Amino acid sequence: MDNPDRQEKIYNLINLEEISGGSSEFIEQMIILFLDQADNTIKGMEKAMETGNIAEIRNLAHQLKPSVDNIRVEELGKSIRIVEDLAENQPNSSELPHYVSISMDQLRELVRQLKRDFSGLA
Repeated sequence: MDNPDRQEKIYNLINLEEISGGSSEFIEQMIILFLDQADNTIKGMEKAMETGNIAEIRNLAHQLKPSVDNIRVEELGKSIRIVEDLAENQPNSSELPHYVSISMDQLRELVRQLKRDFSGLA
């Protein structure tokens, strides 16, 4: 029987571990910052999609990339880059809402996993 808490992590903190020199305090601070950014990104994307603000969609996707890369979330990294590219180069693409939805679902899952794995953080 599968335990949902035992599912494979979609992230890898090796980059943060290397940058921090193994400092758990640094990693925890970066996770806290990421969770705050993720919450703002999700809310911002929802609002930008509702209002059709393509420039904001591109901007939010662009801002999210480095954080996603730092915690090595490969699928989210791919989909957020597609969002950024579509918003910049094909703003009227019917694929844009689809990829925004996929990206935000992946981001929500990442947030869920991080909150589960770092439940002691504020």
